[in-house]
Amino acid sequence: MNEYVYKSIKVFNPHLECEEKYECLEKMAEELSSASNLDKEEIYNLLKAREKFGSTALGGGFALPHTKAIFIEELICGIFITKKPIDFGSIDDIPTQIFLVLLAPSVKPSILLKALAKIAKIFKDESLKEKIINSTNMQEAIEIIKDKELSL
Repeated sequence: MNEYVYKSIKVFNPHLECEEKYECLEKMAEELSSASNLDKEEIYNLLKAREKFGSTALGGGFALPHTKAIFIEELICGIFITKKPIDFGSIDDIPTQIFLVLLAPSVKPSILLKALAKIAKIFKDESLKEKIINSTNMQEAIEIIKDKELSL
């Protein structure tokens, strides 16, 4: 199993077009399922169920939608940036523009917990968020996250 978040990034979409929470989740699920050969509807339903439990928007324009399932074999991440920030139910009422979506295997819950903790630390950095928003391709975004993750 991968211990680094940056090695798990399978999707980078710097121009996600959506206007509300569930539309965004559906489009993210579609891209992640395509990149990882998983069922789009299953991924969407799991992300939607998690979001209904409580918003995954952490504030500062950043959200961390996540889920786990028995059919997921390894940590899978996707980075999505919306063209314009959307209301994702953040506690600070700041619209969300950066989304890092995590899919994790349910057979090893510690994988998800460790990844969530790392990502929360990585994305506390406001300059990093700005760099991610301005990234033009997946490799650039991965390098930004890798540099920060390896420095933690």
